[in-house]
Amino acid sequence: MSREPSATAPATQAENSALRWILRGSTVALAAVALTWIATVGPDVTNPSVPQIASRVARGERYDPDRLRWIVADNLSSARRLCLARTLRELLLLQLAIADESTRAGDLKQIDADADAVASTSRALLACAPTEGLGWFGSYWAEIRQAGFGPRTAELLALSYRFAPHEAWLQLIRAPLALRVFNAASPELRDHAVQDFADIFQARLFPSAATLYQAAGTEARVALLERTCSAPDADRDLFAHFVAEKGLRIRHRCYPADADGDPLSH
Repeated sequence: MSREPSATAPATQAENSALRWILRGSTVALAAVALTWIATVGPDVTNPSVPQIASRVARGERYDPDRLRWIVADNLSSARRLCLARTLRELLLLQLAIADESTRAGDLKQIDADADAVASTSRALLACAPTEGLGWFGSYWAEIRQAGFGPRTAELLALSYRFAPHEAWLQLIRAPLALRVFNAASPELRDHAVQDFADIFQARLFPSAATLYQAAGTEARVALLERTCSAPDADRDLFAHFVAEKGLRIRHRCYPADADGDPLSH
């Protein structure tokens, strides 16, 4: 017995064909949207200058602040929108460098604007990565310039130490500020600041260690030198050499008198 062709078959085939075209059209539309998104966002997110320059800034290189502002402005919006913690971290480092240059120049209006920018980017970074030590340090940096040292700023500094106790590049920019408030800080924060110095000294970054020593007050200097007593004589000699290059001399039980037998003085 032969089966008659179904009257619904052509209709079903037509529906399937239409569905395939709809799906194909949707795929094309999604691809177009994706390409548009990549064209809009991609250049900001993948800008190779951001990690390269941030890395150099972390090593102590200095750049024209206007160029750094352009880089930040060109990338910050997309980094915020996509919550890119790594990029926000790099941009915050650039903003700290910008703010440092404004401080050197003594431009009070620009210093205030840069402090606000550091605070804003720090909040964005911490919203994406709450354990990011640089974010807490950035908040501390902005707060201490806007409100001075107090319980709030001390808490922010403590959080920076909690989440990034031994990151050398961060210690190089954190230690000077921590040492400047040494006398007003809690014993715990004092210990952290001295540990920053000790880590830098033990890494044999003696020029940087000498800079930190120079920035410290008398009481802090004694604490810093105490942490060098167990170091090899050669390391202490090199450190003393870089301190002397800054016009300072060391008087401490772990450092001998100079070649003429005169005691070394601060």
